Amino acid sequence: MFRRIRLLRVQSSSLRLATHRKFSTTHRIPEPKTASMSVERAIPFTESVISVRVREEEPEDGGEEGVFTSDEEPHFLKPELGFGFNPLKLGAHLNGGLKLGGSYEIVRKLGFGANSSVWLVKFSNNPTTEKQFLAVKVLTVNITAGNVYDKHWELSSARRVAGADPNHPGYQHCLTLRDSFVCTSYHGPHTSLVFDVLGSDMLSLQRAQPNRAFSLHVTKRIIKQVLLALDYIHSVCGLVHRDVKPQNIMVSMNVPYATIADYLNKNPAALYEPRIEPDLSADPIITVKSQPLPDFDLDPTLDNLVIKLADYGEAIALNKIDVEDECQPVLLRAPEVILGHSWSTPIDIWSVGCIVFEHLTGSPFFKLYESPSVCLADSHLRRMIEHLGDFPSSFLALCSRRNAYFDEKGNLLRVKQLFPQTIEQCIAPYKRVENQDIAAAAAFIRRCLTIDPSVRPSASELLQDEWLSDV
Repeated sequence: MFRRIRLLRVQSSSLRLATHRKFSTTHRIPEPKTASMSVERAIPFTESVISVRVREEEPEDGGEEGVFTSDEEPHFLKPELGFGFNPLKLGAHLNGGLKLGGSYEIVRKLGFGANSSVWLVKFSNNPTTEKQFLAVKVLTVNITAGNVYDKHWELSSARRVAGADPNHPGYQHCLTLRDSFVCTSYHGPHTSLVFDVLGSDMLSLQRAQPNRAFSLHVTKRIIKQVLLALDYIHSVCGLVHRDVKPQNIMVSMNVPYATIADYLNKNPAALYEPRIEPDLSADPIITVKSQPLPDFDLDPTLDNLVIKLADYGEAIALNKIDVEDECQPVLLRAPEVILGHSWSTPIDIWSVGCIVFEHLTGSPFFKLYESPSVCLADSHLRRMIEHLGDFPSSFLALCSRRNAYFDEKGNLLRVKQLFPQTIEQCIAPYKRVENQDIAAAAAFIRRCLTIDPSVRPSASELLQDEWLSDV
């Protein structure tokens, strides 16, 4: 009998499982160390997904542990174990909500994340109405409970974005909720959010470019639209997105029903081979493959690229902010979040600055590492100082975790040697931005990455920046 589940981070999109005698969840949060830095044992950091491993603590035969690898989301695991995905099947019908009504037929899986799976559905609210394709994001049972008990705000945030002010110029660059409803599986209830169908995310699109980076013009085009979306979300909706990253910036599509239907006929939905694991599931484990749609009608030059900022799973209203919450993707995390300073909408602007560098070079701006004596936060703060300069003493004075990382003189406790390198010097070696364009790009990034959030420019102010004047 499986009795323990441990959450681990691995460099893979698959979910690994192995048997344990007890169930628990563990998330490693590095604590600051006091020893001196050991460069020889430094481990580079890259973003990864949370995987699930179920394994024998002491294999009975004394050999290596047996590991089961889930093909995609572990829809067979119960909510009590921290999951509760809806084990949807192709051809299933979901009853719609009050806004659109009708029935949604599952025709393809578009993808999955830590707390949801996303499905392409065929929709019509009555037999005489023209059919259309939409995307349904089906939340896990646990996240559904969070929405009910006011601990998770994706549904309320999506509703606010959809209804606050459709006439704002940033509205068209935000993914807007079309409908919502609750469906039920043997795990329990699942909040389901209906949106228009989107194309590739910017990380995938960037990696598909010849040099795995966007041109200067395309980068500006993307960033201007992201800032329009953030101006709307911040100033009109009163939300902090908290998860602005390339994976949540997606290609907007307006594709006729017949075009998608023809593509599906030629590229049908697929399943993985059934898995027989009696200890995990009494029935064969049948998983639907994730098969995103192509970017219909997107010009190879990307000159007609229109984006939408998506995923409000981490969004939070300004009046619900808890400064102790650790939020944002690690490589895009603002200094105020790391150091326990009050934070708000400026954290999204910090993420934008990091994204500009990544789109132009194909590489993350902050190269982080861990070692026995240096935790990830130490490494992150070090890179900020090397690339952006010393932290203002007035800012540090307002940081509740200041003393965990800095001495009384404002020097890092565990990092004794710095190697300053300007943003310009960071961009140049990639040779993807013309020399005459580097200074202006670096200046824009530097504005976004202003250390003190109280003087970091807003989305509205950045939209007036000269760097974006030609898009």
